[in-house]
Parts: sequence; C-alpha cells; structure tokens
Amino acid sequence: MVDSTQAMESEYVTVDLVKSSKTKILVVVNPGNYEELDKKTKLVVGVNIDAKTKKWIPNRESVENLQVLGVDTVDWVGIKIGLAVEKRNGRESIIARPLATPKSKPKEEKIDSTN
Repeated sequence: MVDSTQAMESEYVTVDLVKSSKTKILVVVNPGNYEELDKKTKLVVGVNIDAKTKKWIPNRESVENLQVLGVDTVDWVGIKIGLAVEKRNGRESIIARPLATPKSKPKEEKIDSTN
C-alpha cells in the first residue's frame, strides 16, 4: 500500500509545512544552487525537515540570520536551523535562525622555514 498524501505535498518548505512541523527544525543536506524561478534567480537549498527531504528557498531575512554560519552555503550543511512563521509586511513568512554555530575550524599553523 502507498500513502498518497506525499503526492499532494509541495517539494518545497512552505508556511503550512512549518506550521504543522513537530520540530520546526531543518537540517541543510545540500548547499544548493541558484535557480530561475518566477523570472527571478533564487537560492534553492536541499534540507531535511521532520524526516522529509525538501527544497528550501530562504528569504532575505533568513539568509541574513544565517550569515553567522558563513557566506558559503557549503558551511551550512549539517547545521540545525530553527524555523518560525512570522508576519512580515502583512504576510506570513518563514524566518530561519541557526540553533548553533559550527565549531571553529582549527587555524592553520604557519611553518617557519628559517630554522
């Protein structure tokens, strides 16, 4: 038997999905790329939310909030991100905030070649 409800779901993270989410947490699994959508170029990132693989188009505020993770979305992979539905300009929007920052990468040691 096959559950047909999945066929009715959007392939994208939507306001309704976030509202119904038990955890309201997604994990970036693919750094994504830019895609042409509705005559605009948008960042589309692969994520898991509530054990479902989805595409996520972060809005400007979410991208600004996630800059602490790094400007390259490769640095976002594996990071847990909290989601909330909030009103912006009279519309419901998905706002993302990192739940943790990645561990600092060890600094490369400079080798003194004069010795």
